[in-house]
Amino acid sequence: MTSKKTTGSSPARTKAAETGSRSADGADGTRHIKEFVVLASSWPARDETEAHQANAAAVAQEAIQRGLHPRGTARFDGATPHPDGTSLTLTYSVDTVPASVDPAPGDTTTPRDILTGQGGD
Repeated sequence: MTSKKTTGSSPARTKAAETGSRSADGADGTRHIKEFVVLASSWPARDETEAHQANAAAVAQEAIQRGLHPRGTARFDGATPHPDGTSLTLTYSVDTVPASVDPAPGDTTTPRDILTGQGGD
């Protein structure tokens, strides 16, 4: 036996609340946050610019997989010591629009846009 879902009038979620519920590492308003843990001895990377670009593309990819549309390239928000004592937590964030309410889905920044230098600001 299956139960039928009822459709009631539930309050609309705000864009910030929607972003927060879809961001595993947290959110700041509509900014999706992604953290990477790296060995402290390996950071900064040999080619730090390339590492930031790859991480920015990964942030966009995760946002898209979580139902968010990134706008512009993710920014590097900083590095903090990880509790394990040998690693660093690198934090990145990108402004997003929940896909369910995006009035301009064609403006979504994709990982390819970032890797080819078309990600915008």
